[in-house]
Amino acid sequence: MRLCNFCVLRVLESKQSWDGHHSSFSELKKSKEDRCLFCSTLCQDIESFAESLKGEGRKEEWPVYRWSIRTLARFRESLETVVVTFRPMPRTNVQGKDQRDGRNSVRGENEKPLPTRTFYLFPDDDLGPLPTVETLGKSTNPAISGGMQIKQWIQTCDATHEGCSKRRKAAAGAQTFIPTRLLDIGGPPHRPIKVIETRTSGIKGPYASLSHCWGLKAFIRLTTDNRRLYIEEGIPWELLTKNFQEAIEVARFIGVDYIWIDSLCIVQAGEDGDFLSEANLMHQVYRNSYCNIAIVDSQDSTGGLFRSRDPKDVVPMAYKAYGASSTFGQKTWRMVPGDLWEGELLQTFLYRRGWVFQERMLAPRILHFAKRQIFWDCPSMSACETLPAGLPQPMDGAAGPDRHWRGRLQEPEDSGHMPLAGANDDSLEYFWKIAVRKYTVCALTMGKDKLLAMWGIAKLVRDARRIEYGAGLWEENLEEQLAWRVADCVLEERPSESKDKYLARDIPSWSWASMDGAIEVQDRLTDEPHYTVQDHFHRPLAFDLVGVKHYAPSTEAQDRWPNQHRGMSDSVVELQKRYKEMEKQERKGRKDGHATGTSQRSTKSPERMSRDNQPTFHSTAIPIQGHVGRGHLRRNDEKKKWLLEIAGLGDVEIEAFPDLKPKPGNDVDERPYFVVLSAKKIILEGKRPWKVEGDQFVENDESDQDDDVDQKANLVYSGVGILLKAVKNRRRHYRRTGALNFRNINEDGWRMLQKTYNGEQLSSDMYDSVKGLRFWLE
Repeated sequence: MRLCNFCVLRVLESKQSWDGHHSSFSELKKSKEDRCLFCSTLCQDIESFAESLKGEGRKEEWPVYRWSIRTLARFRESLETVVVTFRPMPRTNVQGKDQRDGRNSVRGENEKPLPTRTFYLFPDDDLGPLPTVETLGKSTNPAISGGMQIKQWIQTCDATHEGCSKRRKAAAGAQTFIPTRLLDIGGPPHRPIKVIETRTSGIKGPYASLSHCWGLKAFIRLTTDNRRLYIEEGIPWELLTKNFQEAIEVARFIGVDYIWIDSLCIVQAGEDGDFLSEANLMHQVYRNSYCNIAIVDSQDSTGGLFRSRDPKDVVPMAYKAYGASSTFGQKTWRMVPGDLWEGELLQTFLYRRGWVFQERMLAPRILHFAKRQIFWDCPSMSACETLPAGLPQPMDGAAGPDRHWRGRLQEPEDSGHMPLAGANDDSLEYFWKIAVRKYTVCALTMGKDKLLAMWGIAKLVRDARRIEYGAGLWEENLEEQLAWRVADCVLEERPSESKDKYLARDIPSWSWASMDGAIEVQDRLTDEPHYTVQDHFHRPLAFDLVGVKHYAPSTEAQDRWPNQHRGMSDSVVELQKRYKEMEKQERKGRKDGHATGTSQRSTKSPERMSRDNQPTFHSTAIPIQGHVGRGHLRRNDEKKKWLLEIAGLGDVEIEAFPDLKPKPGNDVDERPYFVVLSAKKIILEGKRPWKVEGDQFVENDESDQDDDVDQKANLVYSGVGILLKAVKNRRRHYRRTGALNFRNINEDGWRMLQKTYNGEQLSSDMYDSVKGLRFWLE
């Protein structure tokens, strides 16, 4: 690539710090044809996002882009950096005045906003040795290009990356995990590839693993019918897809004799199919691989890894100022697109697939075979063929955080400290929040895999936090986590309630995995004392997990309502029977020496269940006691958000986040039930005239009475909750339909939120005027 004269003279060598770019599409296109790096990128964006701007009748809207140039401040070991940014001029989606210069600016009805593009320039000498056109080669096939960079990355990682070698060194003296099956790829080229059952073979590895897209075309898989044949005689080379053949060639090139490929190492169909049990071990398979090979640029099994290329278009473009320049001096600079990592890697088809998210996060190191070049990723360095020494700091924003957490996920369990933990690290809660957001924007062929495809990461985080996990949420502060929200309300049907085999999933509505699309995990309310809902025995909300614990009732109050178990109907007679049975179990627990009491949930040894397996529930219905109110959902188009209006609250604003697009005229959508799950009490100024006893706010006797009266005016509440709909034919059973949050509601408003809809008509065995309604969230 090169730069056109316009971009050199009017951008890089301009005396101004910003200005407009080309004044017509024809000028931009001509520079693209001349292989200008800036113009090629911007022209492609217009063709992809705003094709209407190509028309002759849109000349008055040009220039479409405004450029700016600046030098970044240096700190620590950062490189000297110049940044060139191209921002699109503002355009509306209807005829309207541009606020910057009064031009008419129109966006087509189906067009998307043009993206901002950034380019970085670094001094050539600061980037380390860079490939030349000759050394880069015309193919990503190491057999053609020589593959020296691949070998150098691996050798450097083995020899100098202390963090990367921790797990390998720890595993050297321990029993290393080996997958149930591997493919034996040693021996002559093109010979049949045997499936090896590792339990009886004594294989110790190392092995490579593979990330790839299956696609819609049929391809070879391991089944009950061919299993024995492939074990004894092997898979004929010609039956292997192009993806598998080329992945095997790469694995041989990096010096390993075995490779794990999901479709050939898991029995996919037949009586002996073991997909479910093997899927629970994905965290082990990828975490213990020598290197993961990722086929980035193929949407199915036929695309292969290797790509032809023009190295002139891939090697970073060199630039040197023609004359004296206060910005660039006399140095030679290299120019790199700012979105190199995201655009050529993370936004590709492979990395938009749900299963591949955990493969990328769990693998100790990855060779990504992309469209234009090969990328390298390990916990110590992210690099590519054109930047082999690693991404410069300004470009490391996307790769850096993932690299950091991959390193934590690689920590050996017996390293002397809790895995994933570090004194100066972000919290695991933050990591989980980001991981859920990134995972939920990925797609899955089968919706029923939503939780399973994330289990490998969840398992490691659960073991590190030592907190029980269920259906995508954590037991600690469960009431706040239930208030997750959908980032974009676009679906009209809840996937967990769909009959479509590709969408359907047996997942409770309170789990974000019951939805598709980006999910925002609710941040924890501050550590200030706060109100929370509790279960039917006035305890913190918890899961009823197989192999972990069973619920037991409190012995302090005989009139407390027992929680539901295993699909039990909620008739009074049956609940009383269940209560007596639970009391009997508790007495047996005391006799056997188990502790009992309000906070005790386990009354007998739980069923034995492998902690490698995804948790399962006795019952996914969560017993909750809280005030279930009812409101009216209204769209505020001016503020572009949904509001929940509640009678008696006046102008108080409660923001709502529906899970699905509300249907006009649908009473369930327009008049949802709701429950506040957690709230904190805030004094805007002055000292706090309150304290917490149990789960309630009470007046602080030590506060001066006069001060108390004055400060009540400054007492406000903020909190979160969920929207609900009643389950047909199941009394006091609800399903989630959305989330809500509120800020700075005064004392009177808080009292309105602490009222149960038609509470005066409910009997005392199901409703308490202070604690609210006893119900189940499904």
